[in-house]
Amino acid sequence: MGPLTYRTLVPSFRNEFINHLISVREIKKLQIHNFFHERYGDVHVLSKNPIVVQSLPRFSNAFKSGGLDDSEYKQVDTYFGPLLEHFLRQYGYNNIFLIDTDGNVVFGVRRDEYIGTNLYSGDYSSFTIGEVFKEGLNNVKFSDLTWCEETKDFILLGAAPVYDVTNKLLGVVVAETPYSSIDIFISQKDGLGETGEIYIVGDDYFMRSKSRFLTQNTILKLEINTEGVKDALRGNTDVRIVKDYRNIPVLSAYTPLDNLKDVTWVLLVKIDVKEAFYPILVLKTDLIIIGAVIGSITGIYIYFIIRRRAKNNPLIYS
Repeated sequence: MGPLTYRTLVPSFRNEFINHLISVREIKKLQIHNFFHERYGDVHVLSKNPIVVQSLPRFSNAFKSGGLDDSEYKQVDTYFGPLLEHFLRQYGYNNIFLIDTDGNVVFGVRRDEYIGTNLYSGDYSSFTIGEVFKEGLNNVKFSDLTWCEETKDFILLGAAPVYDVTNKLLGVVVAETPYSSIDIFISQKDGLGETGEIYIVGDDYFMRSKSRFLTQNTILKLEINTEGVKDALRGNTDVRIVKDYRNIPVLSAYTPLDNLKDVTWVLLVKIDVKEAFYPILVLKTDLIIIGAVIGSITGIYIYFIIRRRAKNNPLIYS
């Protein structure tokens, strides 16, 4: 009965946990896809908003006329600034920038290092905001994760072109989204126990999320060249036992995040093999113990039966 029970229950235990990992993977994949889809929609809608359309050329003209400290600029800022700040709170952004077609960052809801600089010729032209601005002149564009010195955290930058009613290009609106907006999905463990982890890796093999097991920053710092990551970057979705970035055998469910337009990321959901298959080990141990106990009791019982019969029939057992 022991081997029969073991052969029957083990596949059931394995499949149950594998299916759980797959479910978590697919839920997280959908959440990340929905997040980007919503952010694309938000930035696109923001670029069409009449307040953005009206304020961008006014900020640009005032900036070119006398700079950020000019009375004309301050007057425009007094009127449009609070309205644009409302959008920042509504969408949960860190900041919103208005950039004219000449590359001048003419407005930011929160004043930071970019305000008043030029993204064609200034110090930040080769930074992520410069790259996003240039691509945002033609269509909606999102950056990969990048470090923000102002907030001391990682951010995503989304850009969209701004046109007036005559379809004339006025510039670009850039929205700064905090990393915490994505981290809220990744940091949830969803019944993954003590060693379970959900993380994202980019096509450069660097993590795009925080490690559960390392105290130091791993975003864009920790390179992961595991078999699971490589297979996912090849476009494959699977569940396999592989070694993770700690060189520990894990059961890993991975998939490419193939519906993201501007970034190439893969998603991995994993748990240490020891923990994943611990119920199987417990079952095996219990069956061995039960088998040993039953075998011992049976042996003792047979011994006493034979001994008793030997006493009753000495001639037969002599």
